[in-house]
Amino acid sequence: MTADLTSPSGPELVGPDTLDAPTADRLEVVPSRLDLLRARVTGRAVDLGVLAVALVVGGWLRLTDLGGVGINSDEAVYAGQAASLVGNEHFVGNFPVVRAHPLLFQILISPWYADGVPDTPGRYASALFGIGTIALVFVLGHLLYGRRAGAIAALLIAVMPYAVVLSRQVLLDGPMTFFTTASLVCLALLARTENGRWLVAAGALLGLATLTKETALILVMAVFVFLSLVPRFWRPKRYVALAAVAALGLAATYPIATALAGGGSRGQSYLVWQLSRRPNHDFLFYLTEIPVAIGVLTLATAAAGLILLRRRSSWRETLLLAWIVVPFVFFEIWPVKGFPYLLVLAPAVAVLAARACAALIDLSPRRGWTVVGGAGLTAALVLAGVVPSWQLVTDPVASPTAGSGGSPGGREAGSWIDANVPASAKVMTIGPTMANIVRYYSGNPSDALSVSPNPLHRNPSYQPIINPDHAVRAGTYRYLVWDAYSAARSPSFSSRLLALVRKYGGRVVHTESAVFDGATREVVVIYEVPR
Repeated sequence: MTADLTSPSGPELVGPDTLDAPTADRLEVVPSRLDLLRARVTGRAVDLGVLAVALVVGGWLRLTDLGGVGINSDEAVYAGQAASLVGNEHFVGNFPVVRAHPLLFQILISPWYADGVPDTPGRYASALFGIGTIALVFVLGHLLYGRRAGAIAALLIAVMPYAVVLSRQVLLDGPMTFFTTASLVCLALLARTENGRWLVAAGALLGLATLTKETALILVMAVFVFLSLVPRFWRPKRYVALAAVAALGLAATYPIATALAGGGSRGQSYLVWQLSRRPNHDFLFYLTEIPVAIGVLTLATAAAGLILLRRRSSWRETLLLAWIVVPFVFFEIWPVKGFPYLLVLAPAVAVLAARACAALIDLSPRRGWTVVGGAGLTAALVLAGVVPSWQLVTDPVASPTAGSGGSPGGREAGSWIDANVPASAKVMTIGPTMANIVRYYSGNPSDALSVSPNPLHRNPSYQPIINPDHAVRAGTYRYLVWDAYSAARSPSFSSRLLALVRKYGGRVVHTESAVFDGATREVVVIYEVPR
């Protein structure tokens, strides 16, 4: 069409009204390159904004008020090991370096435990590993399903109660999950690039994870399950062999170093104990406790995505499902069921749930309701996670599940013993939980009534009290400590300790209380038995 340059209105404009209907329709449905560029830039900005929110909120949940409550039993062991590694005299006699787990994390945090009785440096280190895991989950989701899925996955893991509570404690599972998630990222890069070097890197990272906590070795099996189901990644086989050598070689350095240092027999004692431990939870524990900690809605969304998007299934779902199913089945069969053991599968669950949310937002052809529905589902998942996570941060009370919370009153009771009880005086507790806390904060030797006299049924670090009645009567133990957490777990041993208090005229010398459900209750009571 030629413009009429003499017209006072200028060139004649071309628009839908000047064209036939089919041509106008085509112009309406085909966006211009500028529109596509704007949409791409906007989408990128939104996704990176979601990632920024995930890092800020996740960091806030993990770093807020880390010293609000004293450390629990497992935290006392790992922090005590870190202090013993650098020769802190307060801890060396009570916390031997060689125990049930490797020492990578304890070595990393040990410089901050060289003096005094600190209890929060390890928590900050664990929280930083947790924040790093959020970033890795973004990378994983981005590699597998795109930037939007990665950003949503990072947001889900940032507010997930399971990840939050375990990242706020001096535990090995958070740092271990950082390394296993990094290994999972390398496996995704292997599949994307078919470069076998990424498989070797994945093996090395699993080796580091195993040096953090030996249970990470289970994920070597998950890698082989994935490689077996997607056999093209077996080639060239030299990379598979190198990956196995990297994982197993690094994992073997701890037992070899322990044996060369003369601690081999002690390490073997821990192995025998681990293999012969009695079940601490019933068969349904992981089916009832962990879904609540991860988020029932998050699990349901991940499962729905697998079903509804099954026609799009590829090696991606195989990889994530191997990462979830293998550790779950292993620890479900294994008699001992620790609350933190399944944290390693949480990142994969978050990515699968994010996949479903992103697929709904980006449903083609995109409609307003799909975007609103996907965003609404994402918001619901985040809200379902952030509310209980914030409750855990503001009220980190002791839980009947070991490893899921702090120990109210433990730090204060241990500090009181340190200030008021002779350093050589032995303390009797109901269970090892309070015994470890007393040892940590006071430095006093402490033994537990519930420790079995059978070597096969007790942690080699704990000494049994063979004849409690005689030990109290002879003055071996003049201070007896009752605590609500141990009493709830072992009511029979609680009754035995209180019976000894009554029999030998014990008197209350110190009490610690905490608020539960709006009511103030005694959580620790220290009794002194007269000579």
